Amino acid sequence: MINVFLLVKELAPGQDATAVRLLALGLPRDRFFVSVGVLGSPSVPIAEELRAAGVPVHSVPSRHSLDLTGLRRLRRVIRETDPAVLHIFGTEAARAARLVVDSQGDAGNTPRLVVSGAATPTGGLGGWFASRLIRRADRVVPTTWADGERYRKLGIHAERLTRICPGVPESVPGANPDAILEKLGIPLNSRYIVMDAQLEHGSGAKDAIVAFDMLRYDCKDLHLVVFGAGAGTSPLVQFGHGLAHEDFRVKFAEHETTDRAQVVQKALAVWVTTPQGGTNEALEAMAAGKPVVACATPDLTEIIDDGVTGFLVPVGDKAMLATKTRWLLDDPAYAEKMGKAGRVRATERFPVARMIDQFSHVYVELANS
Repeated sequence: MINVFLLVKELAPGQDATAVRLLALGLPRDRFFVSVGVLGSPSVPIAEELRAAGVPVHSVPSRHSLDLTGLRRLRRVIRETDPAVLHIFGTEAARAARLVVDSQGDAGNTPRLVVSGAATPTGGLGGWFASRLIRRADRVVPTTWADGERYRKLGIHAERLTRICPGVPESVPGANPDAILEKLGIPLNSRYIVMDAQLEHGSGAKDAIVAFDMLRYDCKDLHLVVFGAGAGTSPLVQFGHGLAHEDFRVKFAEHETTDRAQVVQKALAVWVTTPQGGTNEALEAMAAGKPVVACATPDLTEIIDDGVTGFLVPVGDKAMLATKTRWLLDDPAYAEKMGKAGRVRATERFPVARMIDQFSHVYVELANS
């Protein structure tokens, strides 16, 4: 039995939290004992789901780079759980774990260290701490070739890189989002677009709101639903109201209180306008059979087949985002065909079972080395 500890900043829906959830629930129980550490709040639906499935979830808050109390708490939890493998997701978790891992030089680390989702450390002292830990990792896991290139620029040698594509669960059809849409103030039978937004990537959210403003004049029944922690704070709301104060059809929904998967089921399309990342959102939309209109970032060009499973537009090109979406509005049959192609691609190329199997091999190899 291999003891694996998964450490993540938070379990609010997002790419890192999705990977942690899938691994914690999917790794074979007869071969792995999995526990999860969370730097943020452990009282979220994903945490409760993990606990209900018998996965221990530890709250190990660390407020900043020099929070020694938080670091000591994390070190104590790691020592008590005694994992053979510590898998860190994201730069915040990498920063916090710098005092947890004992480096043995060429002999590796104790526990053995795996890093995911940390290819772009932030600046400042926290970013420096994270970068040092990432370079010490026994294995670094990029999700795309572009992600791997970013790690190589950080100084990670190729022999320590193992590319593992993200896995996306098959979407369950038949979800009814009417109650959620009513709560958001969207009339039933209206058309709507779904997108995710984070404040740190606010420029992408603003581009989307401007593009939606181009569409709303001719599409009187169209709405934009924006998901994401922090997406409903005043700067974006004020920006949207400034464009359309009397006819504001942009709705903000928090992940913790709204089921995004249900809303996506009946969406016209999904926008992914973040200038970085977004692969998880694109794959979930494709698995639900929805066309994706996304920024042509290096990561998303590996996920989306332009013109087949969705459209790729230049980063920041608001007019092109609106134009491509208008094609889908004007041709529902084409949108449906594109959505079906996306579902096939997501199912065949990004299955959860393959992702779990590949991580299992990494864990076994490191634990036995």
